[in-house]
Amino acid sequence: MHLLEIRAQGFRNLEPNRVSFNPRGNLVTGANGQGKTNLLEAVTVLGNLRSFRTPTMRQVVRQGEGEFLLEGLVETGAAAVRLAQQVTPGPPVRRQMSVAGAPVDTARYLEIFPVVALSGADRDLVVGAPTSRRSFVDRFTFLLEKNYFHEIREYRKILRQRNAALVSPVGDDEMRIWEERLAAAAAVVVHRRRLACRHLVDGFGPIYEDLRSAGFPDVAVGYRGESGLEPAEKVQEVEEYYRKRYNETRARDRRTGFTGEGPHRHDLALRASGRTVRHTLSSGQIKVVAAALRLASLKQVERERGELLPVIIDDVDAELDSAVLTRLIDHLDGERQLFLSSADAEIFGRLAVGSSRIDISKGTVIDPAGEAHGRNLHS
Repeated sequence: MHLLEIRAQGFRNLEPNRVSFNPRGNLVTGANGQGKTNLLEAVTVLGNLRSFRTPTMRQVVRQGEGEFLLEGLVETGAAAVRLAQQVTPGPPVRRQMSVAGAPVDTARYLEIFPVVALSGADRDLVVGAPTSRRSFVDRFTFLLEKNYFHEIREYRKILRQRNAALVSPVGDDEMRIWEERLAAAAAVVVHRRRLACRHLVDGFGPIYEDLRSAGFPDVAVGYRGESGLEPAEKVQEVEEYYRKRYNETRARDRRTGFTGEGPHRHDLALRASGRTVRHTLSSGQIKVVAAALRLASLKQVERERGELLPVIIDDVDAELDSAVLTRLIDHLDGERQLFLSSADAEIFGRLAVGSSRIDISKGTVIDPAGEAHGRNLHS
């Protein structure tokens, strides 16, 4: 799978020009603040509907604009398909999405062009709040099992309904109805996540071993739910566990006004040499752990899809020593399409022969003669 070109309008400082990409390596260079990261961010939002820099779409809209438009031509298999999204950040966010000119829903759109992005924000994946890791696990699970998109949405909907009932004069009999539904939905989510995390654990170890330098601690990955949940393996057992727990914790949950147990509180557990990674790893080690997690998910999704997916590495040489950086690029290089950004053009020499360098200034890609190239978005 390759992104052949992208066009952006109203997206940060990017000018509304077409930018073409090499199907192998693409190194985006330029001075700070010129748009290197913005271009890679646009590629990520095109494929994933979310940024690796910010959780809100309002921040990516160009100053003075009320919306942004992204279009891309993606080659997958023997076919090329055009993706488009028009986004009004709201709130609420409103998206109009199409594939090959036909409107599609979110689940269908997200299947087409999944992008794996490594960036400085991945620190949150390792030592940030659990929400970042849950989001990572949920997206990985969806890419392995398409039905999960609807299953996690159903769980969240029923969770909101039980939370609303907790602060209302609803009696216990009616609460049990919500809890039966919530327990069933929670069991499906936990089951899907556990299966995905087993793949993640299996893939993480060898990749981390390849990337880490001498002196890096051993790191263990696991899925962490409620302690009493661990013996429950089958979906029916998980459902029964939550049915009992929601009944037992109903009075407590009424006092707090929200459901205190369930997949919405779970986490991806990361421990270094038996201790929490927050108090153990350096900044460079955190980035390597995050990269290994991203690549472990990437490799499994590629096996399931039977095709290689694009990878973005923003500010590729930040916080990584030369040896780790070389191993990371070697791990990825080959037929997979890469997008890297760096202020250091010498990084280009590490990429495979046939890769391209893209210089960007004031949001516009510049050719070697110093002239802007690309056509207007509407040409």
